Amino acid sequence: MNDNLKQKLKLPDIIPIFPLKGVVMFPDTYLPLNIFEPRYLKMIDKAISNENRLIGMIQPKNSNEKDDTLSLHKIGCAGKIVKFEETDDDRYLITLKGLIRFNLISEKANDQEFREANINWENFSNDLNTNLKSSDFSTLKITLKNFFKIKNIRANMDIIDTFNEYNFVDQITMICPLANNEKQLLLETTSILKRNKLLQTILDSYINEENISDLSKH
Repeated sequence: MNDNLKQKLKLPDIIPIFPLKGVVMFPDTYLPLNIFEPRYLKMIDKAISNENRLIGMIQPKNSNEKDDTLSLHKIGCAGKIVKFEETDDDRYLITLKGLIRFNLISEKANDQEFREANINWENFSNDLNTNLKSSDFSTLKITLKNFFKIKNIRANMDIIDTFNEYNFVDQITMICPLANNEKQLLLETTSILKRNKLLQTILDSYINEENISDLSKH
């Protein structure tokens, strides 16, 4: 990524990060968050005071670790605060718009007890390409419907057919009950076409596993 583009987008080298297991965010998607822990309220205060209003979402490697000893994955996604609301019980309701993924170089807790990270944007400059066209997700949609059925997830199947956004696969990854490591693998897959194939494979594996389980019961 050239420095002019980086400056135009106001991409800093250090951003506050929010470690959250089971949650990934992709470029050009929206993530609502309910913030109530004191140190993360401070994190939001600092983020909205900056012109870029960026927060890095990143998954811990081991969900059993304590917060102050969490080891983090090396790839996350930065989102810009595009909606902010303060509740009567002192919570923040925010919405992040995913901007660009990043590589984590180093991180540490600051004097306000939330983490800040030194990050690098170079490997994901293509995330800023907004000229992508919609793809044919017909096969994925069929697989997704079967996945919802075996998982007993209530969903409007007809509405699924109407989704034509180019990043449909990313939106599905964010909301589907996939394993944390599967979501991380999808996040780390560079191109959206490869993510489409990978998500298809993951969903197929769940369906096949359920079919085998059903056969073994008879």
